[in-house]
Amino acid sequence: MKKLEIATGFAHYKVLLAILGVLVSGFSFEVWKWNKERNEKEIAEREKQCQQRLDSANKYVQGDRFLKAAYYAAKSLDTVDIKLNKPREDNFKVGKEYVLIYDRPINLIPDNPRYEGKLFETLSRMPEKYPPQPLLVSGNKFLGDKIEVISVCSPIPFLVPTTYLYEINQKLDITPYLSPFSSF
Repeated sequence: MKKLEIATGFAHYKVLLAILGVLVSGFSFEVWKWNKERNEKEIAEREKQCQQRLDSANKYVQGDRFLKAAYYAAKSLDTVDIKLNKPREDNFKVGKEYVLIYDRPINLIPDNPRYEGKLFETLSRMPEKYPPQPLLVSGNKFLGDKIEVISVCSPIPFLVPTTYLYEINQKLDITPYLSPFSSF
């Protein structure tokens, strides 16, 4: 009789342990699923913010003929002889925004570490032929001929030579309107 009671108690213990195991594994799965969904939402939000900064930089470049000239000169792997406003030590302010335009094929953001996601993978990859698209960044520290910049596209600040950073507001872009017949 004593052995039967021990066996029955042991069986109840096993059943309770099995029920507890099922509950814990179900709870663990729900937590994993919730973390995965939250991570996917976070990545989508970061990609959206990064794309907005790329679009803003593109609008600044397309809206200013001097920045546009610098960008398309870089695209054609040529140089531009216009004196453009660039960050200098005397006008540098932390948090000020600049347009980052590379004149050679280079990865736009550092490869390691970077956020997960297809957009970040593309931006951190070295382009084959042309320079990458412009990016709007914020200055963090002025370090001689380089500036440490912050971007929502990168989890850490990264260094950029001042030759690739341009002020958002360039010289006045005013040309008088000349009619097509004014040269006669």
